Amino acid sequence: MFKQILVPVDLTDGHGRALEIAAELAGPGGGQVTLLHAVELIAGLSPEEGKDFYGRLEKKARAHVANLGERLAAHKVAWKAEVVFGKRAAEVLRYARQSGTDLIVLTSHRIDPQQGAAGFGTLSHTVGILSPCPVLLVK
Repeated sequence: MFKQILVPVDLTDGHGRALEIAAELAGPGGGQVTLLHAVELIAGLSPEEGKDFYGRLEKKARAHVANLGERLAAHKVAWKAEVVFGKRAAEVLRYARQSGTDLIVLTSHRIDPQQGAAGFGTLSHTVGILSPCPVLLVK
């Protein structure tokens, strides 16, 4: 059903359940999971000025994403890694549109029903609202 699954990740270890679900959804139909990490650019620091800084962040991100990819490979799921630079939500949405993503599986935090508006503006909220494809929020 889903051939191109996008899993946006940060550098934390909180994506285990999202990876498991993506693997379950991709595996039976021979789908591919793309692990996407967006390196947030610092306002006023151009990529050229921060070349060494951004280079270190990219290296760290690629190593982290490769470790996550090994978990998918253990489930015999095809995967690839992408590291991009820019605003996280904008880059996730751009990548989803340009790559033909069928589904975004995104780790999300739990929302306190008494503080529902506190989740507005988060990555999961923004992607969930603006995505060109279905989004599965994993809590």
